[in-house]
Amino acid sequence: MQMFIKKEDSELWNIVTKGPYIPKTTVDGKLIKKTEDQYTQEDFARLSKNYKAMHILYSGLYANEYNHICACETAKEIWDKLVVTYEGTSQVRETEINMFVH
Repeated sequence: MQMFIKKEDSELWNIVTKGPYIPKTTVDGKLIKKTEDQYTQEDFARLSKNYKAMHILYSGLYANEYNHICACETAKEIWDKLVVTYEGTSQVRETEINMFVH
C-alpha cells in the first residue's frame, strides 16, 4: 500500500503517517487554526490531499473492513486503525513472538 500511495503522490504518504495539513494563521504572535472562510486556494488544495489519501485507503478495503473505519476523519486515523486491526498493538505483537519462541 505504501508504494501505491507514494506513486500517486509522494506527499500523500506523509499525510497517512503524520496527519493532514491544518491551515493556521498568526494572531498576536500565536498560531491558531483558520476558519473555513479564511482558507486560501492553497489551503484547499493541501486539504484535498487528505481526502485523496482517504479515498485510496477506502478503495483498498472490503466492505466489511469499511465498517471499522467509516467514522475516521483523516487518512492517519484510518491507517492507525488498520495497523492495530491487522498487526495489533506492540504488546500483542510481543506476546505473539513469545508464544512462537516457546
